[in-house]
Amino acid sequence: MKKLFLAILLISSPWAYAIEPIIDKSTLPVDEKAFIDVISRFNKDEILKALGEPAFKEDIKMKSSEAIVGSVWQYHHINTAEDGNYYPTTELDFLDEFVETVVFQNNNGEPSGSPSQTYKIQKP
Repeated sequence: MKKLFLAILLISSPWAYAIEPIIDKSTLPVDEKAFIDVISRFNKDEILKALGEPAFKEDIKMKSSEAIVGSVWQYHHINTAEDGNYYPTTELDFLDEFVETVVFQNNNGEPSGSPSQTYKIQKP
């Protein structure tokens, strides 16, 4: 009986690991500092599942190989400042697949003199 149970466990274990975790957007914090702590653990695919397609997306490519080495994604009205007001734009700057910098902008993503809040992601 123990051998049968062990065989069932071993056979079913690959499917248990293959189940993709569901990312619920409602569990992402909206305040800027908590958002940074959470988003720094997500890769691009997980961010797309949680936030959907960005309002603006630009890939940065190597001239020599056309390989994508970085990306800039912008979302609108997803994060709040300490006073509770929403930032018009949140920019996620990627190196490879992970967020490197998060910028909270007080404009719609167009260049302007409005101040913005920038955070470098601290890697472990």
